[in-house]
Amino acid sequence: MGGKKKPTLSQLAKRQEKQAPAKPTAKGKKAAEERPTVRASLVDPKLLNDVEKEVVKWEYVTPYLVATRFNTKISVAYQILRTLANKGALVLVSKGHRTEVYTTPDRLKQIAA
Repeated sequence: MGGKKKPTLSQLAKRQEKQAPAKPTAKGKKAAEERPTVRASLVDPKLLNDVEKEVVKWEYVTPYLVATRFNTKISVAYQILRTLANKGALVLVSKGHRTEVYTTPDRLKQIAA
């Protein structure tokens, strides 16, 4: 009951001092800035061709693998894989409520044999 105690004014001031931005180390040199990685959020034909050339070499393909290796969003990876499946470059092996597993038609024949 009652919840967490609120910090005092001096505690808040100390916390803000610790979070203050770092000063430049030397003249002309800037501190290393971390830039957020930009992930592709649209399916463009170049990305589709790159993925198609690469995933044919893999044993199996999941949306997570495509998203991490090609720096895209998971939703874009799903779209890419479904497009490749419609083209016939990939075959859907297993689908659950969470993910989909694809492979090439040649590998599917090897597994079935």
